Amino acid sequence: METENIEKKKAFEKLFYADVPKARRSDPFFQSIFEFMWGAYKVSGKGARVLNIYKGDDMSKGREDVYKKTFLSECELVSIDFARDTFIFEGKECSPRHVLPFADNSFDVVVTTKYIMEHVSEPYDVVKEIHRILKPGGEAFIVAAHVRRQHQAPYDFFRFTEYGLAHLVTKAGFSSHEIKPTDGAMYTLAMYSYFFQRSMPFPKFIEKFFDAVYYYIKQPIYFFFHRMDSGYGRDLSSYFTVRAKK
Repeated sequence: METENIEKKKAFEKLFYADVPKARRSDPFFQSIFEFMWGAYKVSGKGARVLNIYKGDDMSKGREDVYKKTFLSECELVSIDFARDTFIFEGKECSPRHVLPFADNSFDVVVTTKYIMEHVSEPYDVVKEIHRILKPGGEAFIVAAHVRRQHQAPYDFFRFTEYGLAHLVTKAGFSSHEIKPTDGAMYTLAMYSYFFQRSMPFPKFIEKFFDAVYYYIKQPIYFFFHRMDSGYGRDLSSYFTVRAKK
């Protein structure tokens, strides 16, 4: 069984890094997201009922397609969109907007494959809803932004520390949790240097040149220094991942 898992993980890694837009094996953020989704896959299993909370109206859709071919391929999958601060199920906006349209104790696993938490105006209500629909012993996999520029205005409401996230899941009733940074200060610095660079009014050919410099020179340097981080950089992680058990 262990050998089978190792081979399955290798196969998933190959698909993940080949097909997820901008994913690189050296990128600490994508390394963390892969391990996060692998953890969700391991507790899902065949026959498990899994709710995937995603966001269908932005650039991450290509990532969702990969997840459905890999980590979410063997479970009984139900997907619900989240946009404009509202859950959208089967093409219809939910009312009330932060109430999941499912019965209590209906899912084995809930996973937010898109990082929606910063776009929720009432995050505690949503975390409580996730807890409500999980079966006893079920697990939630949640990603939340910590250091991130403002985006998708006007639906950008919060940033979360790991302590704030621990408070939310504990208050919602989860019995245990594990919270990890996706990266560190050097990664966040690299990300913001890229955002700054792209904000400059350069002609397209110069913009492409600087993109190449960033991708092939600057980013590998930042990743190298990230590997030397002893843990201090977690305070400036771009995101945190949460694994919480009901």
